Amino acid sequence: MNNGWLWVIAGGIVEAVYTTFMGLADGMTDLLYSALGFGLSIVGTLLLNQGLKAGLAMGASYAVWVGVGVAGAAVADILVFSNGLSILGYFFVALVLGGVVGLNLKTDKKAEELREALEEN
Repeated sequence: MNNGWLWVIAGGIVEAVYTTFMGLADGMTDLLYSALGFGLSIVGTLLLNQGLKAGLAMGASYAVWVGVGVAGAAVADILVFSNGLSILGYFFVALVLGGVVGLNLKTDKKAEELREALEEN
């Protein structure tokens, strides 16, 4: 696995924490949670950027970053805010995570094919 994916996945996790803090910010009236949320939104974006610098494709990277953030936010919604999901909700979160894994595998395979082609020339 390309190390760039670790940056992108870490950025997605940070995005999930950012959205949780924004949910705790009570309409941005709690300055601590608001400041933490804004700060983490910047950190999450910078982590995505590191993945792009590692040579990952922008489209797949962004999709993985958002997918990890969405799944993490759904988990935080259950654990922090005590909002449950229906069976269908869990299915769709699993579908998002499956898409994240699929994109990761597909883009890694494409990058490997490109590297092999370059080595042959």
